[in-house]
Amino acid sequence: MTLVDLQRRFYAAVTSPGETAFEDWEPALRPGLAVYRNAYRARLIECLRSTFEKTWTWIGDESFDAAAAHHLIAKPPRSWTLDDAGAGFDETLAQLFPDDSEVAELAWLEWQMQQAFTAADEPVLDATGFAALSKGFTEEAWASLRLSFVTGMRLRRIQADCGAIWTAIANDENMSADVLLDEKRSLLVWRQGLDPRFRMLSSEEAVCLDLLRNGGTFGDMCEALIKRLGVSGIEEAGRTLGVWIAQGLVRHAEAGV
Repeated sequence: MTLVDLQRRFYAAVTSPGETAFEDWEPALRPGLAVYRNAYRARLIECLRSTFEKTWTWIGDESFDAAAAHHLIAKPPRSWTLDDAGAGFDETLAQLFPDDSEVAELAWLEWQMQQAFTAADEPVLDATGFAALSKGFTEEAWASLRLSFVTGMRLRRIQADCGAIWTAIANDENMSADVLLDEKRSLLVWRQGLDPRFRMLSSEEAVCLDLLRNGGTFGDMCEALIKRLGVSGIEEAGRTLGVWIAQGLVRHAEAGV
């Protein structure tokens, strides 16, 4: 047996969910393998606890540890860094807590906040840069304006107010068990400077963001808002564009394309 074969065999035994993985090992080695596997799994659960502290707080020790163990068995880490052990944990929680949507959504928020913090730096278009770019824009140029957003931005439709749960736990405040929203909303996660941030979008902003991310123009955005808000939609379009630029969401803007 080569060293690579032995390593693969050892990895399969350590990540296996049951005791049968030890059957083809010498009896004298099996207790040591079991101890190593338990220690390995406990260390990974601790990693998930540190990554998903608020989710852990929300569902409690027993539920979290059981879910974490299930996740680590179903999706054992394959990356060089333990930072990636939590990838897909929100999907695991969605399966384990089908009637409690806030659990998976809170885990998604925690994971995306961490990903935003470690994302590569990107140049963004600030207010000064946009003012210089748009100086002298004609009506046609404004209508044809297209935006590119930062690649680290993440958006998800949510059924529960997981942002409120995050804030309540962070501030050590009590949170009502009634966390479901009246209707699904969009939650945005991004990094502004060095700080990961999140906020809930209005239905109008969510429509506009989706429209422009899929190749729409500022003119399309204005039309969409006019249909929803009437003539005040044009003012809302300008305000929304200003918010995106101020919060560092816009990477590039170009008119006439």
